[in-house]
Amino acid sequence: MRTLLVSLLTAITCCVSCSATLPTKREPRKASAQSIQELKAAEASAKAGDTKKATARLKKIIQQNPDSDVGDDAHFMLGNIQYGQGLYTDALANYRAVADSEYASPIENDAKIRAARSYLRLSKPDDAEKIVTGPWREPTPEQATEIERVRAETFLAQKKSVQAIEALVALADKTESTSEKEKIREQALELLDSRLSEDDLREVSGNSKFGFMRAPAKYRYALVLADQRDYSRARSALADVIDLAPQSELSERATRLIAQIDARNRVDARTIGVSLPLSGEQAATGQRALRAIQLGLGVYGPKQSNFRLAVVDSEGTADGGRRAIERLVQEDNVIAIIGGLTSKSATAEAAKAQEMGVPTIVLSQKAGITKAGDAIFRNALTSQMQMQQLADVAIKNLGLKRFAIVYPNDAYGVEYANLFWDEIKARGGEVVGAQTYDADTKDFSPQVQRLTGTFYLEDRSSEYQQRLRVYQEKNPKRSSRTSAPSVEDILPPLVDFDAVFIPETAVGVGQIVPAFAYNNVRGVRFLGTNAWNSDAIVRRAGKAVEGSVFIDSVLTTDPAFRSSEFYTSFKGTFDEEPGRNEIQAFDSAVILRQLIGSGETTRVGLQSRLASLQNAPGALGKISAAGEREFRRPTTILTVSGGKIVPLVSIQK
Repeated sequence: MRTLLVSLLTAITCCVSCSATLPTKREPRKASAQSIQELKAAEASAKAGDTKKATARLKKIIQQNPDSDVGDDAHFMLGNIQYGQGLYTDALANYRAVADSEYASPIENDAKIRAARSYLRLSKPDDAEKIVTGPWREPTPEQATEIERVRAETFLAQKKSVQAIEALVALADKTESTSEKEKIREQALELLDSRLSEDDLREVSGNSKFGFMRAPAKYRYALVLADQRDYSRARSALADVIDLAPQSELSERATRLIAQIDARNRVDARTIGVSLPLSGEQAATGQRALRAIQLGLGVYGPKQSNFRLAVVDSEGTADGGRRAIERLVQEDNVIAIIGGLTSKSATAEAAKAQEMGVPTIVLSQKAGITKAGDAIFRNALTSQMQMQQLADVAIKNLGLKRFAIVYPNDAYGVEYANLFWDEIKARGGEVVGAQTYDADTKDFSPQVQRLTGTFYLEDRSSEYQQRLRVYQEKNPKRSSRTSAPSVEDILPPLVDFDAVFIPETAVGVGQIVPAFAYNNVRGVRFLGTNAWNSDAIVRRAGKAVEGSVFIDSVLTTDPAFRSSEFYTSFKGTFDEEPGRNEIQAFDSAVILRQLIGSGETTRVGLQSRLASLQNAPGALGKISAAGEREFRRPTTILTVSGGKIVPLVSIQK
């Protein structure tokens, strides 16, 4: 009769414990021929999709055959129909009727599997666990696979990750399909990566019942130890990975990490690593930064030293940056690194340097770069530094209180707009309006008009009608064939802001700022980023940017800068004029030279000294480490006066 059973559900995904402690059951009564025919009819109705008729017939069979084998079959089939209809409580009752019956049934294991799944559907994983961890009749291979599958599902629902991994390992052993085995393995690996604690990792990696998951668990455990700076135990764990999974991709990764750990113990205190883009589109920038580092470290120039530079081309890419850091640590044994000049490579270089435990000074302005870890420092004029100083100058020095923002809808514009807004608010100022635009925008009048209340006529319709009458009275001889006056001719702009912040390059500024004058907005001050520190701003925007204010590290045309020791040394050594990037690279080298020259010979010690850096000498003034390991450096407040970019202080004296 068991061949009549139809599985109306598709198997879901889950390990098995068999026991001889199950009670002995009585044999059921033999079903009558009529009952068998009724069961066949119910099956046919179910196949035809008439579950209502099938349900009625099955309930009748159960009522008339409570102690026969056909009664168990009817319970099981009815449970399947109800499960498919989402009636999990009813389905559970029918499955339990088979599993808990005093009569023996060859489908007892199937009923228990379905009962466990019903409990899971009812969000009762603890009840499901009682079934899947209890004793079972000797299962068939197919049943054993399903038991493991539902065990895994149960432990996953309970967030018992170690038990779930054990069940998944057993399930993979019982699964013949290669693709299915790989799916199970990926599921187990995801659990290992996201849910296991240090103790869990140790348990999984140390017990043979976890099979193919031991090596990944041991590798993950080694990474935890490395993060804790317990490199000796981390190395031992990585060696175990190689033994557990020889000639595997995981073994290769473990071998590379062992090399990195070994490299930590080999440090040449007089060798500084440099990772810069020396090829590709940023090659010229990288070469100039390298020359500044050589000058600061004393490789070239008037103040030479016995320091050695190890230089690797980062190619300005993430992969190239990672490879550069690995080579500098493993092959050159550098005590520290200067690099991360481009935004494309900086994050990857910082992450790899943190992983390898080498203190690194990053030169990129990219946001959040020092979050990679405590070995990463930054020596650059960041967006936050600029906005803090710009807000200070605008509110405290210039007395501005109300601000508008016009910004591009890209990562750069959004970052600066948000930072400026936050800094203004923190100082008691107010942002009264903000307008964004797309990269391909050419006409900025709509943005200006929205800020000044001349874009939406309906908002000022009464005022418009009144001013239009006055206009017509003053112009009685205007020909009827002459076009009507524009809105701008009638309504004056409502300017309720003292200044406008525009995070843009010279091209954008040259289009945006004149749009304010064109729309009769006058008497406001324009504020910008260090991207404004270019003669192209004046060429493109002309008189419209007179009196604007922005922040940068240096004004390269400033006589004070041109007479500085750094400028004269760089120009005299390389016959080139240095700029912002060269200053930052030079200062980074000088800082490392000073700290190592004072006796620091270990990476850990150097990292500590960098974190507590105060008033270190730089090309333009003192440099100190602040929160998040950002170096605070001197800045210059700039403005446009008489068609030239000059320090703001020079016109305030």
